Amino acid sequence: MIAEFIYCYLLRAKPLRELTNWIIKKLLPKKIKVGSSFLFLNPNDPVVSGALFFNVYERSESKFIKSICFKGMQALDIGANIGYYSTLISQAAGENGLILAIEPDPESYKYLSKTINSCKFKNILPFPFAASDIKQKLPLFISKDNRGDNRLYQSDQLREAIKVDCLTVDELLIKNQINTLDFIKIDVQGYEPKVFKGMKSIIKSSDKLILLTEFWPKGIFQAGENPKDFLRTLREMEFQLFELNSNGSLILLKKENENEFIDKYQGRRYTNLVGKKFNIK
Repeated sequence: MIAEFIYCYLLRAKPLRELTNWIIKKLLPKKIKVGSSFLFLNPNDPVVSGALFFNVYERSESKFIKSICFKGMQALDIGANIGYYSTLISQAAGENGLILAIEPDPESYKYLSKTINSCKFKNILPFPFAASDIKQKLPLFISKDNRGDNRLYQSDQLREAIKVDCLTVDELLIKNQINTLDFIKIDVQGYEPKVFKGMKSIIKSSDKLILLTEFWPKGIFQAGENPKDFLRTLREMEFQLFELNSNGSLILLKKENENEFIDKYQGRRYTNLVGKKFNIK
């Protein structure tokens, strides 16, 4: 509780941000234990690696993912960063499971690779490119202090960019002879609608698919898409939609409440959606 208070409240005031980040970077160890594996932290990322070190990182998402994992599952981690969720799923899926981890940022990918090498089960395949709607090269705009906030579009912040290769999920899975998935986790800062345009085939062929996706209206707009259209697309893909509550429970998102739901998440506010195929009990 003390670590959570320091990280989330005491050190997050804007005037102290640079000092905060400097302190966190100094405190970060090279790696932390996650179950039977080690997660290699990025010493230049006080946000994601800092939250993981202080054990305050995305608790509701972690709880939900742990609740739906099973032996032998096949999963896709889009925006894998240093591999936290891939590691959680790897341990639950076991030696007969398979996790595809997609991460375009070379710096994050370096630590992702170290994490994968420490895993007990050799069931994670890493891919150093971005998921998109078509095969192309795009600038990846890098966040200096939060590698989880890298973006494939220019925002209202001035950032340095690097060129990265993009591929559709459907093309990736065809190349790796994967015909069905059990779970997809996607967190790409508002670029989610474009990613979904490139994975229609695998969603159609995966009858028992569960989806966890970040929903950030401002980011979706900045990426050139519309949040309302995104929700409609997910429903057309036969997903029943739920909002992931802070305690890890699910709240049904009714179609007639979508406008109010979108309006609730303005500016930097975001939430997470869970999608379940209609035939999942």
